[in-house]
Amino acid sequence: MPDLKISPELALLIEAALGGKSKLPFQIHQREVIWPKFTRLANWHQVRPLLLDHLQNGAEQPEIPVKHLAALKEFAMGQAVTNMAFLGISVRLYQQLIAADVKAFLMKGALWAWLLYDKPNQREFGDIDFFVKEEDVPQSLDTLKSSGFAPDAYRRYLLSKDALRQAYLDTDYQLPLEPVGEHTLQSLEVQWRPSYPRYCYDLTWEELSKDMIEVQMAGAAIHIPRMENQLLLMVIHHGGIEQWDKLKYMGDFVRLLRKHAGELDWDYIQNMTIKKGFNRLLMESLAMAHMLTGETFSSPNMADTVNAPSEHFRNAILTHWENERPVLKSKSWRIFTYNMRHRDNLSIKCAIIAAHLRYLTHWKLLWHKAFWYKQHRS
Repeated sequence: MPDLKISPELALLIEAALGGKSKLPFQIHQREVIWPKFTRLANWHQVRPLLLDHLQNGAEQPEIPVKHLAALKEFAMGQAVTNMAFLGISVRLYQQLIAADVKAFLMKGALWAWLLYDKPNQREFGDIDFFVKEEDVPQSLDTLKSSGFAPDAYRRYLLSKDALRQAYLDTDYQLPLEPVGEHTLQSLEVQWRPSYPRYCYDLTWEELSKDMIEVQMAGAAIHIPRMENQLLLMVIHHGGIEQWDKLKYMGDFVRLLRKHAGELDWDYIQNMTIKKGFNRLLMESLAMAHMLTGETFSSPNMADTVNAPSEHFRNAILTHWENERPVLKSKSWRIFTYNMRHRDNLSIKCAIIAAHLRYLTHWKLLWHKAFWYKQHRS
């Protein structure tokens, strides 16, 4: 591997986010930490509570200026209060969905904060996500409306048109909901697929809900997909969609692997990712985690294949970690080009292209989407 140089700011953030015991395999620019840059990067990577813990409890670290430390402490305290409130809300909403006979499970941020971190307040998150069987989406919306949440204005417009409602469900994967009144929680999402169907991550409800496990969360029992499927969902979302752009995502991945790699059914994981066409993304992601931590997380028969990520995969991630990424109104093209580069073979790439072409045949839906955005252009 060619020598890589990273900034002292990024090096400190990687140590804080991943908590590895091995020395990072990069050269670090020998200069003082630029604290405004450090603070900006910590905000971007959404690892501020972890960073505060690291600075207060870790090994010898550069002395952070008082104003930057005070800002970290203030944010971490607020995040701790928010996380505990959101965990309670998550459980209550889950129980209401189940009581209404909605097939659903809690997913992503709130769940992973509880399952994977030493303290739930160590993971930044700002919304709550539920995965719902597609046939139960209407009932889930009725149930959540009774709890004070409704689709945002854009989705309300699309769902109000009988001719568009099914087209939206067929071509999308999530519905953002907003509180209809004052509420601590400002963002709630209902999701019925792992991602847009045109990216061909076709894990079904039946596959994800098979052999679900029971866990205790905020004093209640909830049922969630088994850890193998948690890993698959994480690779799809954090890797295939978000492209490991933030240290928060790699922090989730490493913690899941540290806690559960030894008990995971790696044959199942391998078979599912090969079947769905993202085994290469899995292997690159495992290799990146191995490179950053020095730890091997997969089964012995996979160990030789996950030693090092490809140069392009590694460099793209480090570039985004170092320099952030522009915020786009739509990330569709970025996700498309990434998946065309990193998915397994020509067959799955042709399937992605075909799915995008099929999406373009939903001309009525696309026309109404364009019309709404034109009417509400800021």
